[in-house]
Amino acid sequence: MTQDDYKLFTGQTVSYSSEDWATIIGIAEIRLASFLCLDTFPTLDETNKDLALLLANFLCAALKFQGAEDTIQSKSVRNFTINFKSSATNAFEQIYSQYMDIIEKYSNCGTKIKVERSDWHCCGYNNGFLNI
Repeated sequence: MTQDDYKLFTGQTVSYSSEDWATIIGIAEIRLASFLCLDTFPTLDETNKDLALLLANFLCAALKFQGAEDTIQSKSVRNFTINFKSSATNAFEQIYSQYMDIIEKYSNCGTKIKVERSDWHCCGYNNGFLNI
């Protein structure tokens, strides 16, 4: 992944030397492969641009909190205040919530979130239930 690809997928600009960028991408691929329970990270090509999108945003979350410690932040509205941690953990949870479909497509972890879906068919039976 080039720095231009990274900017395309994240909207963030970075300026590392070619050698440093290759190191950063290599580490991100290892970490993401581990997150996806893969032995090795797949080679990125035209058939898996969605995986490149996931890698770029995974890296973006990692770079955002590079070397930072968790911080407590507060937000107030009228007389109500909420405190929350701003951390890499929250960033990775956001990545999961935004790219769950891509994560599930490439994950070998064996656990996937399943969402119930209703099949609607006109005026017939489906699994013993009348669909209207």
